[in-house]
Amino acid sequence: MVRADTPRTPRTTAATAAGAGVFVFAYAWLAVTGRTEITASADPGAATSSLWAAAVPPLAALLLTRLVPPGRALPEPLAGLPRERLAREARVLVAAAVAFPLVVAGLAVAGQPRDAWYAVVKPLLLLAVPLIAFRLLRRGGPAARAIPRPVVWLAPLPAVAAWFVLAEIWPFRLPLTQELPDPVTLAVVSLFTLLTASVLEEVFYRGWLQTRLEALYGRWPAILATSLLFAAMHVSHLKAGDVGAGLAAMVARQGMDGLMLGYLWSRYRNLWAPIGVHVVVNLVYVDLLIEGRLF
Repeated sequence: MVRADTPRTPRTTAATAAGAGVFVFAYAWLAVTGRTEITASADPGAATSSLWAAAVPPLAALLLTRLVPPGRALPEPLAGLPRERLAREARVLVAAAVAFPLVVAGLAVAGQPRDAWYAVVKPLLLLAVPLIAFRLLRRGGPAARAIPRPVVWLAPLPAVAAWFVLAEIWPFRLPLTQELPDPVTLAVVSLFTLLTASVLEEVFYRGWLQTRLEALYGRWPAILATSLLFAAMHVSHLKAGDVGAGLAAMVARQGMDGLMLGYLWSRYRNLWAPIGVHVVVNLVYVDLLIEGRLF
């Protein structure tokens, strides 16, 4: 059976060190090579951000998450489920997380329209495949409650507020420079993004994948591994002829966001906190409101 206090072993310690090393190497490589402005969005015309803008807001949120305790006992996800079942489910989820960027990259190489295929591949690999796998691997056993009902609401607010102020107000706010479509198209695209990015990605990467890896290997190996897989999902940011810098930038930007979101989830077990941050990151209406251009 899975225990809440997964013990630390030399293997998990090595995994944590290796995962942290990837982040250190990515930032160091970008700084040494002078790539201090990195892509924050794959949208044409989107503003770039500095390495400071990529690191400081999530690090501030991580620190406050560490300093502010949940304040009450938290529900234990996946309690009592056989370790073998969780290991099989985790393998399926990792395979889906690896397959997604590979398929997206393959479609780009083949010259296929990204947005059209993206809308199909993402729900298929990150929603349909996991749900089918959970059903098949359950084999008559109890349902896996990887995302329990939240019992803590106020404790995540300082970390979320600090990130919001630093990243969206001052000093690291990025201007909205990309061209926007007509209002109807913008509304449809925003709704799709809200469902498939802000909600689905958090359910898949944090709620399903990270929670199982935590139960199997411990908190920080799970957070680091999930964050790197989350960063790899943004393969559409890569540019031909500059893949190395693109991969490092993905780790520095989306991977660092993944660390923040993963720790929020692990510390408070309230998935609405990372979903809320993800909504702010992706929903263009938030930027329009802050810039006074919504009304």
